[in-house]
Amino acid sequence: MVKGASYSEVDAMRDVDGALGKLEADAQQRVMDWAASKYHQQEKTEAKANSGGRPDGEQKTPPPTGDIKAFMAQKRPDGYPERIACLVYYLEKSEGRADVGTNDITKANSDARLSKLTNPAVFVKYATHNYGYLTSLGKRKFAISLRGEAVVDALPDRAQVEEAHNKFPFGTKANKRGKKTRPKK
Repeated sequence: MVKGASYSEVDAMRDVDGALGKLEADAQQRVMDWAASKYHQQEKTEAKANSGGRPDGEQKTPPPTGDIKAFMAQKRPDGYPERIACLVYYLEKSEGRADVGTNDITKANSDARLSKLTNPAVFVKYATHNYGYLTSLGKRKFAISLRGEAVVDALPDRAQVEEAHNKFPFGTKANKRGKKTRPKK
């Protein structure tokens, strides 16, 4: 078929999704690698990944290098929610973890030689539900949220942390957004 004919990008995406959905994860990766090399997309994909997938080309912080202790010293989190976000960020970006549990966070905290988390489950819950730094994946597993990632990228600059909070607001109530609430009966 001729490029630009009646077969659209959406049609191609639907077909690729249908085909990849029938395969195991490792087979999906081999197919994706093959397609990228066949159509010379590897360089474009790597360039997009290096810019964080952002159309404006704004660079994201590269994955942390070195040990977790040095990373935490560099970021200098202020308070437990930021500390939890930094630990999860490190585990995801440096160690390639897709999800982390409270025990993983506690071990990372110990590896970083930071003061003991007296009640890690409460701190994780607080970082997730009060600050929006983590996303709950269910079954007591968590991942860094977009807001949490932006905050960790901004650390230790407090002004940039405030900008990250403004860019990724969290916890706004429905009635603050202008929606009316039902009157009480």
